[in-house]
Amino acid sequence: MLACAYKPKALTGWKERCRGGTLVELTLIGLIFLALLLAIADFGQFLFIQQAIVERARAAARWGAATDPTDSAAIQNMVLYLQPAVPAGRTPSFGLAPSMVAVSTAGSGTANYRLVVQISGFSYQVLSPYLAGTYRGTPVSVSVPLGPYR
Repeated sequence: MLACAYKPKALTGWKERCRGGTLVELTLIGLIFLALLLAIADFGQFLFIQQAIVERARAAARWGAATDPTDSAAIQNMVLYLQPAVPAGRTPSFGLAPSMVAVSTAGSGTANYRLVVQISGFSYQVLSPYLAGTYRGTPVSVSVPLGPYR
């Protein structure tokens, strides 16, 4: 509350001196509330994009392990388009590009044979005050074992 919260009865004219105090308080609290709301929205967007990209890498790695782990182009397309072939007239989601997706197999013929799908270099937009701009997400790496039990 501002200085006009105490209203002595002996003084006259206190209403005229305190006019607009509520509006000032509402403005100050409203700005803080708006900044917090924007920060929550930015954090939610970051979590959504990060989780969606992780899930795309997991789905592509599972698909590659179940079909052909050596077909890196089809696995890369699974990350970008959620299907093994490039669809006509469609762009990859979340601003991903083929150069951001790396597919590799390591340890072929051994018990440590793995399919590795890595996504790096993707970005997201932040709108919060003092943090506004484009930031790069943390690289995502998913590894699926393809050992002798396959």
